[in-house]
Amino acid sequence: MGQCNCRKKRKDCQELTDVERAIETVISQFHCYAVKGQKEYLTPNEMQELVVQKLPHLGKCVGPLEEKIECMGDPNEAKLEFGEYWDMMGDAAKGCRRK
Repeated sequence: MGQCNCRKKRKDCQELTDVERAIETVISQFHCYAVKGQKEYLTPNEMQELVVQKLPHLGKCVGPLEEKIECMGDPNEAKLEFGEYWDMMGDAAKGCRRK
């Protein structure tokens, strides 16, 4: 897929906090990787690609993230919707922080 640097311009000119920018980035990366097929989900292969390209450090320190991707099913057909992606990111971040 190459580098994915999707970033929407904010309509209002308000400055975001660091936390708001971080949340916006997590959301935009999901949509950037899901947009290939104009869909609202990621396949396990797309999720793996996102982890490798955008979360190399998090992906290395958290085994359960790899396991969750593998448990999703068919790498080209299974669907990971945004809520599941958000939960997966939170679990991975918590697991990495504990190490």
